[in-house]
Amino acid sequence: MLSRIKDWTSKTISKKECLEILQSSNDWWEYYARAVLTKKQKTGNQMRLNTLMNAKSGLCAEDCGYCAQSKTSSAPINQYALLPKAEIVHKALIAKKNKASVFCIAISATRPSSKELLELGEAVKEIKKIMEIEICLSCGLLREEQVKYLKEVGIDRINHNLNTPKENYPNITTTHTYEDRMDTLKQLQEYQVNICSGFICGMGETSEQLVDLAFELKEQQPYSVPVNFLLAIEGTKLENTNELTPLKCLKIVSMLRLVFPDTELRVSAGREFHLGSLQPLVLLIVDSIFLGNYLTEKGAEISEDQALLKELGLEIVGDKND
Repeated sequence: MLSRIKDWTSKTISKKECLEILQSSNDWWEYYARAVLTKKQKTGNQMRLNTLMNAKSGLCAEDCGYCAQSKTSSAPINQYALLPKAEIVHKALIAKKNKASVFCIAISATRPSSKELLELGEAVKEIKKIMEIEICLSCGLLREEQVKYLKEVGIDRINHNLNTPKENYPNITTTHTYEDRMDTLKQLQEYQVNICSGFICGMGETSEQLVDLAFELKEQQPYSVPVNFLLAIEGTKLENTNELTPLKCLKIVSMLRLVFPDTELRVSAGREFHLGSLQPLVLLIVDSIFLGNYLTEKGAEISEDQALLKELGLEIVGDKND
């Protein structure tokens, strides 16, 4: 049995096996077992918490069909320019108090303006000066000099999701391309900035396309991979899209765990809505979660997530009571 377990966890998964996970009705549970063991070997029973701040909302020139902040969206959201440094720092302090290891700052934009980038840089420097917390910034497409600046101010990583397969991109957005996003990832890799990049599942992609996208992303050597499940927000282009079931979501995360055995895997937006009673099974195979709300959508209550993690025997990284 022990030799078989060793074989399971040392084996590199193929695209064919990935499709077996996604498409099989009864022959994929062994892969889930492998996913549990893969998680155990990577981070044991530990879980990292991430907190996300929407530091600039709406006012976006992009037409992403999944996003309430899109220029084509009629969803009722708060719109505001980049929040002041003091407010960003205050939110980081709250994240730290809630035992988050990572503070994620997101702004809505094709790319940040020079002024916004400088203000974000000052906020990052201030946070780093007063507390120990990792900072991940999501700010759209980046130019070479912007990547260099963010590295200089001490950013820990940049989030830039590929979101959906190349073939599906024109169905989701037309104001930028898959290649635009991939170019940003390659720049981050060139300047040795840690990459956070992942998926929004359930936007019309096929199983084959999702597997291909996972392997393409793996080539970019991401530090962390967030797995989002589409929240079909009323007023967005994809408001009537509903392709996901709890079991399909569990299969997707199991597959990605095996594609990214040595990468931080995070279950992100949509987990509360789509996973239902299967959420504990997913939490046992990922390394981190988002705590609290997302960009424009509500997440679970922080106390509920903390109670669930405790029930599962998962230890929060950085918890002084570990």
